[in-house]
Amino acid sequence: MAYEIETTPRIPYDEYRAITTLMHAHLQTHEGKLRAIIAFGDIVTRGNTFDIDLLEIVEGWQGQPFVVFTSSAELPLRGELRLCLLTPEEFEHPNGSRWSSKNRLLDRVREGYDVVYEDPAGYARRVLAQETAEYLGSNPLGFLVSGSPGRQP
Repeated sequence: MAYEIETTPRIPYDEYRAITTLMHAHLQTHEGKLRAIIAFGDIVTRGNTFDIDLLEIVEGWQGQPFVVFTSSAELPLRGELRLCLLTPEEFEHPNGSRWSSKNRLLDRVREGYDVVYEDPAGYARRVLAQETAEYLGSNPLGFLVSGSPGRQP
């Protein structure tokens, strides 16, 4: 029997524990409005950092779109936790949001991500897959990235 060696970096245990601690706290705080938590950035794609980048999708979110956490007794961290917050509308329709750099954020997420939580099941993965398809469809050289022959007229 042959075994494949996994080449995808894994989120270290201590950082994943911090992510799940935050997730449980935010499930209570947002009272049924939390739609997704997505880990992305170097911790997912390279694994060479203790800094955590998270995208949180919250219905009706009107607060700051970006929050940085450092270590505390409630949330022990070895690096920083950078939390980006979007509403489902901003996540699903990246153009025309109140946050102009949202497209750049979603480009960073598309480089590699780990969906930590989503409600309903498949929600975040479906939106990111749709966004990726639209992104590649708008790129005349998208077929080089996707391996497909491109759009047919």
